[in-house]
Amino acid sequence: AIADSHDSYVKHYLDTGIKKMIGTLREVTAYRKDGSTFPCRLGLAETKESGLICGFIHDLTEEKAAEAEILAKKRLAEKIIDAAFDSLFVISERGIIEMVNRASTTVFGWSQEEFIGQNISMIMPTVHAENHDDYLKRYLKTGFKKMMGKEREVEARRKDGSTFSCILGMSEVDNGGTKQFVGFIRDVTLQKSLLLAQAEREASDSLLFNILPEHIARRLKQDPSHIADLYNNTTILFADIVGFTDRTSVMSPHDVVMMLNDIFSRFDYLVDVYDLNKVKTIGDCYMVTSIPTDELENDGCSRVCRFALDMFKAVRAFNNTGPRHGQINFRIGIATGQVVAGVVGTKRFLFDMWGDAVNVAARMEQSGLAGQIQVTKEVVESAGPDFNFERRGTLTIKGKGPMEVFILKSAQEPSGRHSELDRRKSNSSRALRAFSMLDNYHDS
Repeated sequence: AIADSHDSYVKHYLDTGIKKMIGTLREVTAYRKDGSTFPCRLGLAETKESGLICGFIHDLTEEKAAEAEILAKKRLAEKIIDAAFDSLFVISERGIIEMVNRASTTVFGWSQEEFIGQNISMIMPTVHAENHDDYLKRYLKTGFKKMMGKEREVEARRKDGSTFSCILGMSEVDNGGTKQFVGFIRDVTLQKSLLLAQAEREASDSLLFNILPEHIARRLKQDPSHIADLYNNTTILFADIVGFTDRTSVMSPHDVVMMLNDIFSRFDYLVDVYDLNKVKTIGDCYMVTSIPTDELENDGCSRVCRFALDMFKAVRAFNNTGPRHGQINFRIGIATGQVVAGVVGTKRFLFDMWGDAVNVAARMEQSGLAGQIQVTKEVVESAGPDFNFERRGTLTIKGKGPMEVFILKSAQEPSGRHSELDRRKSNSSRALRAFSMLDNYHDS
């Protein structure tokens, strides 16, 4: 079509002198001999002396290919930016929004058209929006970077006026001598909710594991129905303060609680050292058992016995602090045998135990001697050769009749197979000394 009108254009120019292309440049398409076309830049000029019209043609094939490649990369970059989950804002030195991605419109509620040309303060709560322009001015003037190149948690505002927590990161970009600022905004509302829920679950789990033995707590989490099991081999210990009623009758409630908390905290630490199960405290009575199991051969009984001996070390450490209401003493009773154990309650869980062995352990404590650990014959047989027992004789035990009872006197140091227990005992000794030092500090 251009070729067909070329001769008439030249004739029209010669007749009228109207220059449509003479002395100008324009992009046109040219044909090669082989029929292919290519883009080119055409310039025409007239030589007055000869009356000739000269044409200058510059092949634009490579330039057009380069431009197409640049345009394709730009479009790809825009697609990548739009595919980002985080909001992206590009603003000028004056804080004017020049570019946003698709995530920004989704998160904040404004369209791209509503964003472009507006001040970035539109997405900030009022208290921060008022200071934003001053911050940019101060940065451009002094170079002082408060947020540039960093991330921090801030509040952002949506179109509907609601606010949300987000992570804001800002970077400076030099665009041909003109500064632009790029802001990346990540909505962390969901993450914070998940973290809060996780923290609450961990706190709940921690409380549950603190109340119940670990294996029972895990079962309860998986199946909240009632747990009740029969265990053939469990060792039970009861400890009771001698003369507690008479002593506390002259003490204030605060002093009673402080005394029990001090001594029972020392016992609690030893429970962890020996990996035992603290069942409960009732007044001044402290109940501990081995971890219930069906295994006939285990060291639960020996650990309870070592725990009992260390309880008196803890009591001596407490007495060495010079308690204001005088020194205390305990009776301790231990029995071993079959028990029924289960979780009681739906609000304040309690892993309690029942059975003949529990009753006998309580009777061992009640009929025991101050400052002594009274045990049954079954405990002597189960504890192993590392312990020294002294036969006390035969006592009439309520509900059982005559029973042969023994006094636990001492224990040998754990053998090599108990190296982990030995390490824990070393730690417990240091802890008891620390308790004493803390008591001395408070008393001073």
